[in-house]
Amino acid sequence: MRQDLKKTTGYLVDVVTRESLEFQYNPDEITDEKSTDFATIKIPGMSHPRYQYVAGEARKIAFKLVFFKGPVKQKVIWLQSLLYPQHEKTMLRNAPHKVLFFLGDLYPGVLCIVRQVRTRYFHMFDSENLLPQHAEVDMMLEEIVAKSVDYTEVRRK
Repeated sequence: MRQDLKKTTGYLVDVVTRESLEFQYNPDEITDEKSTDFATIKIPGMSHPRYQYVAGEARKIAFKLVFFKGPVKQKVIWLQSLLYPQHEKTMLRNAPHKVLFFLGDLYPGVLCIVRQVRTRYFHMFDSENLLPQHAEVDMMLEEIVAKSVDYTEVRRK
């Protein structure tokens, strides 16, 4: 990938193989979702429950990628491969590979797992082999964080 594109073009990097997939078009919209889990404690006679913090849920990042012309099928297959583990004969060798998500200063290399790849192929199919020439791929990533994050760390980002 050219150095001048690193800031302006989004891409994913497989952290195991170091292969990357540069986005043909940057997403028009990104959903970045984080939630927490609270236990509800119901106390007899009280008008409202009490809440006890349990843990945070995973941060989910969702976006749509569009591929038009060129090796559309190969790009989709590369994304789909990130959902599959590695086997050695009948035994699991490794879980699906993690990825780094880059999109300018908004996502400067977020470590994630790929949770979902949903693909839609459209009308333009090659007349000789019927390979797709247009696809939209809905991606769902979940951030991987090694240690608990304090609210002050989030505010400093």
